[in-house]
Amino acid sequence: MNISLPVASRWATVIAAISTSVARHKRINMNYRDLEPEEAQAELQAEPAPRLLDVRTEQEHLSHRLPNSVLIPVQELAQRITELDANEHWFVYCEHGRRSLFACDILSGAGFTKLTNIRGGIVHWDSRGLPYERPSS
Repeated sequence: MNISLPVASRWATVIAAISTSVARHKRINMNYRDLEPEEAQAELQAEPAPRLLDVRTEQEHLSHRLPNSVLIPVQELAQRITELDANEHWFVYCEHGRRSLFACDILSGAGFTKLTNIRGGIVHWDSRGLPYERPSS
């Protein structure tokens, strides 16, 4: 099969970009842990208990949350990072697990070294039948 040089060159560029992205993702993931809800719950019951960071919106936080969570929406995290103690162990969560991964990247980049992402967010937590707060309206 003959592939013209421009097509081969484009494929080489795409493969290089994917490889760079994968390498970057692996490097970032080495800076925090990613736990299933059951594993996170067990560790949250240990002494001293890690701190919880909710990176969802205020509206989401008010409707349902893990107890004793600190709320800093991910879109405000970079500006409000000094409100958090970088020496504490932080368990980070959101609704489905995407914003918390982004938040872990931000925190890791700012020098936080004790970080854990709760995989799948509070939706996954709920699907496992684990308890959380649902304040009455």
